[in-house]
Amino acid sequence: MNGRRWALIAFCVVVNCWTGERSARSQNLTNEWIEKQVRPLVEKHLVDGLSVGYIEGEHWGIMHFGSANPAGEIPNSSTIYELGSISKVFTSLLLADAVTRGEIDLNAAVDVKNAAGIKLPSREGRQITWLDFSTHRTGLPRLPANLGATSLENPYSEYDSKKAAAFLNHYELPRKPGEKNEYSNLAVSVLGYLLAEKAGKPYEQLLRERIAEPLKLTDCTVALSDDQKKRLATPHSAYGVATSTWEFADLPGAGGIRATMRDMMRFARAQLNPPKGELGDAIELAWKQHAASDGSDFAMGLAWMIARDGETRWHTGGTGGYRTALFINRQFKCASIVLCNTTAEAEVNGLAERMIQRAAGGLKDDDKVEEPDGNKEKPKIDAELRGRLVGRYQLSPNFIFDVQDKDGHLMVGITNQPTLEVFPDS
Repeated sequence: MNGRRWALIAFCVVVNCWTGERSARSQNLTNEWIEKQVRPLVEKHLVDGLSVGYIEGEHWGIMHFGSANPAGEIPNSSTIYELGSISKVFTSLLLADAVTRGEIDLNAAVDVKNAAGIKLPSREGRQITWLDFSTHRTGLPRLPANLGATSLENPYSEYDSKKAAAFLNHYELPRKPGEKNEYSNLAVSVLGYLLAEKAGKPYEQLLRERIAEPLKLTDCTVALSDDQKKRLATPHSAYGVATSTWEFADLPGAGGIRATMRDMMRFARAQLNPPKGELGDAIELAWKQHAASDGSDFAMGLAWMIARDGETRWHTGGTGGYRTALFINRQFKCASIVLCNTTAEAEVNGLAERMIQRAAGGLKDDDKVEEPDGNKEKPKIDAELRGRLVGRYQLSPNFIFDVQDKDGHLMVGITNQPTLEVFPDS
């Protein structure tokens, strides 16, 4: 559920190149330009299928490419994708909504009676606040040490609030909350759970009542109906390699939401032009900068990353078989959305970023864009070599590589990270 590394590096370079003045052209994004960007990804077998949406003032468009399922059907606006870490934006909007309703004080310490018995750690008298949760400043790790994924293809399916409580109730924070940005899937998962507990209803019901139904996001959900399962894009860990969806027990707040391109376009429009009322106020609260950059990361709204231009809000996401990206800029009244059923992180993030640059007039027709290389056949690792690589490699006291050979697959787990398969380049 990371989805941030590539875009974080890229934004440091390109956002500062924007001129701050809109191109003289009335329309920068066109279907023809987008197709030119996307076709190589499909033709060179980097992605199985993807949906692309854009907003540029009053002009907007949705395009679909590749294959959504084994039958080879092209995705459409009703095709459902897993959002991965973009779910964090929705969870933090639920927090903002609770604040605007007067149910929560954003700067108050989090103390919610809950069925799992979660008790949040503190340090030197400083407790974790609601704001800390949404700006990744809790001091909690990216992932809990007791995750112990039972399935490499579906690592979070059995990790529930009880297991989170078992970890949190004995965890010692390495620093005081609020001191430093440290991206944490665990923290936002717990945030979603505690918001639901405080509201006295399941997370999915809270999501539906306070965000999905008011914004008419008809397929924005966690669990899928029989009809929605038929419209779910088949996930792929790499081109042509189908894999499992990800389930999140009772902790879906950091990565468990699914949605269609139609839903995400409506969501993006609501960020550009918030509706009147409490939800609109909540969108404004989440959009506002709440934490300055500490030099190692971006400034933040509530879950939103704020680019170096101070205007663009963005988040990316991914699960085992999907990659997503959402970029919004109110100054230029534009948004770019990419939903993909293949874990092609650099390709998806790069496409969404180029689209937002183009809409803002920062990418011209004659600007060269590096062509993707396409999938190259990866060399295989024989059993003897895999066996030689197995072991634990300690880079520092708290940073250990754990290498395993599981049924011919070389698996690497890193401290506070999920265990994933690795492949050789040569």
